[in-house]
Amino acid sequence: MSTSVISELLSSMIRIATPLILMALGGLLCQRAGVFNIALEGFALIGAFSAIAVVEVVGGNVWIGMLGAITFGILYSCIFALFVTKFKANHIIVSIAMNMLALGATSYLLRAMFDVQGRLAPSNINKLNMIHIPILRNIPILNCLSGQSIVTYFAIFMIVAVYIVLFKTRIGLNICAVGESADAAQTAGVSPSVVRWQVVLFSGALSGLAGAYLSTVIVSQFSEDMVQGRGFTAFTALVFGGAQPIWTALVTLLFGLADAVGIRIELVGMNISPSIIKMFPFLLAILALAISSYTGKLKMKGIIGKKRKG
Repeated sequence: MSTSVISELLSSMIRIATPLILMALGGLLCQRAGVFNIALEGFALIGAFSAIAVVEVVGGNVWIGMLGAITFGILYSCIFALFVTKFKANHIIVSIAMNMLALGATSYLLRAMFDVQGRLAPSNINKLNMIHIPILRNIPILNCLSGQSIVTYFAIFMIVAVYIVLFKTRIGLNICAVGESADAAQTAGVSPSVVRWQVVLFSGALSGLAGAYLSTVIVSQFSEDMVQGRGFTAFTALVFGGAQPIWTALVTLLFGLADAVGIRIELVGMNISPSIIKMFPFLLAILALAISSYTGKLKMKGIIGKKRKG
C-alpha cells in the first residue's frame, strides 16, 4: 500500500472520528460526574437539524448555523439535566426517551417548518474552507493532519483541554469527587446538582457541534436520523477508553479507521456486501464493550491490576 493511500485513509479516519471525539468528550465528563449519558445521539441529531435550519433561515452562513447548533444542543440537554438531577429519573430511560424525542421532533419540524420530507438541503450554503498547514502538507503520512476542517482542530484542542481541566484543575477535582461520592462532595461544599448540570450542558454543546459538523461539513444537508448511531459509538469509546480523554480519543480514531477502511473497500469494488462493510464500526464497538466488560470483571476479582511485592 502506497504512502498516498495510507495518508488518504488516515485523513478519512480523522474526518470520521471528529464528531465521535466531540460527543465522547462530553459523555466522558458526564460519566466522571456520575451521569450515565447515552442521550448523546439525540443531542447531536438536534444539533444537525438546528445547524441546517439556521443556515437556511440566515441565507447560507455556516458559522451562525454552528452557533445555532451549539445553542439548541445546550437547550435540549437542559431537559435531560432536569430529569436526572431534579427528578432523579433513571439515566438510561431518560436517555432513550431523549433520543426518541429528537428523532420524532426533527422529523416533525422538517415538515412543519420547511414543508419537506426526508431531508433538507439549503439552496445556498457557504461551506467552510479546509485549513492547509504548510509544514505538514508535503510530509508523507503526517499530511493527513492538513486539509481538515476547523472543527477537527477544535476537537483535537478539546482533547488536551478536557485532560487539563479534569486532572489539573479544581473544576476537574469537583467533577471526579461528585462521581466518586456525591454525599462526600456535598459535605466538602460542592453541589452535585450544579456540577452535573454543568457537565450535561457541556456535553449538549459539544454534541450539538458534532451534529453541525455532520450536516454542514460532511454532507451539507440534514436527513432524518442522520447521526445513525454515532452517539452510541462515542459512548462505547469513552467506556472502552476508561473515561480517560486521550485513550477515549484514540478509541474514536480506531472506530474512524474501521469506517474509513469499510468505505475504501466499497470504493475499490471488492465483492463484499455494502451492508457488511457498514457493520465494521459497530462490530468493533461490540468487541470493545465486550473486552472492557471482561477486563473490568477481572479487575474486580483481583486477577489483573495487582501490584507485585518486592
